[in-house]
Amino acid sequence: MLDVIVIGMGAHGSAGLFHLSKKGFNVLGLEQFDQIHNNGSYHGLSRIIRMGLYEGDTYLPLAKRSFELWRDLEKEYNEQILYMTGIINIGKKNSDIYKNTLNSAIKHNLDYTDMNNQEIMSKFPGFELSKDLNGVFMKEGGFLDPEKSVKAHTQLAIKNKAIINYNEKVLSWEDKISHIEVLTNKATYKTKKLVIAGGAWNIDLFGIPNLPLSVIRQVVGWFPSNNKSLFDKNNFPVWILDDGKNHGYGFPEYGNEGLKIGIFNHLNEKVHPDKNNKNITPEDIKLLSDFTKNFKNTKKGENYGVCMFTNTPDDNFILDKHPSSENCIIVSCCSGHGFKYSSAIGEIISDLCNEGKTEYNIDLFNISRFN
Repeated sequence: MLDVIVIGMGAHGSAGLFHLSKKGFNVLGLEQFDQIHNNGSYHGLSRIIRMGLYEGDTYLPLAKRSFELWRDLEKEYNEQILYMTGIINIGKKNSDIYKNTLNSAIKHNLDYTDMNNQEIMSKFPGFELSKDLNGVFMKEGGFLDPEKSVKAHTQLAIKNKAIINYNEKVLSWEDKISHIEVLTNKATYKTKKLVIAGGAWNIDLFGIPNLPLSVIRQVVGWFPSNNKSLFDKNNFPVWILDDGKNHGYGFPEYGNEGLKIGIFNHLNEKVHPDKNNKNITPEDIKLLSDFTKNFKNTKKGENYGVCMFTNTPDDNFILDKHPSSENCIIVSCCSGHGFKYSSAIGEIISDLCNEGKTEYNIDLFNISRFN
């Protein structure tokens, strides 16, 4: 019998497997696709990491621990995963992104610079901002390479004697009291503990009636410039920008040519993960192209990518024991802002499997809040 099975080898499942394997558990990871794929939520070359938090104080200890664990992972994997470019959160003075980031920075004594639009454009000439926009810049921010992150966690887990079966889809699971039985398209497994970290497939895998998770189609695009220095990662930060019309985010040039731009929840298209439309539409292009008005000297984008956000109604995570199974941990740590925490979430997963509790306050993520 296995100690733990982890379903889903994306951001959080791979991190959980790694930390469980470090603690000596006999663990199996199950993934319905290849090791690295573009069917889920973690592909696309870059994910934001930041201390400038506007979602609430609960996330700050997770952010601090995540930075530590990403740096530890880089050393162990011997490859760069974390790129510190700084981050700027921009919005109108009454916007949540601006005022909450500023208040959090002041409250927690974080290193920050409060800037008006002219100061932002002077420091980062790639921006073209209207007068009513202000920003909070923090050096403690940047981006992670998500594909490298997942590779590092999975490969180091295997080095720690974990087993991962790729291209094996979980069909069902059942708590038999003495153990949990997991049925896949290839085999049946018995395990003491089960972790479900299936991303957009969690709605089906959790098997919880009326669970208010929604899967949203998400599109990003890369917009080149004639002046490559404007968006070079040594000159330009990661950014989040609410211009009053759309709430966007993006990255300096890395991997693909140009500035990377996304709009949170894009066109708000609800999808089933097995039927997510990966074809780029004129509406996709227009939304992202229109947002380039906030930047100087961008050319027409010709490179786009599609992934998914799995959202809760309050945009906070789900990280808890399954309501009908003490030995099953359910993990849906996203709502469009979860990748950066996955190193710490992996550690918490291992705590919950090992001790049934964690030192971190995760009450905000309890499943019972939806009752």
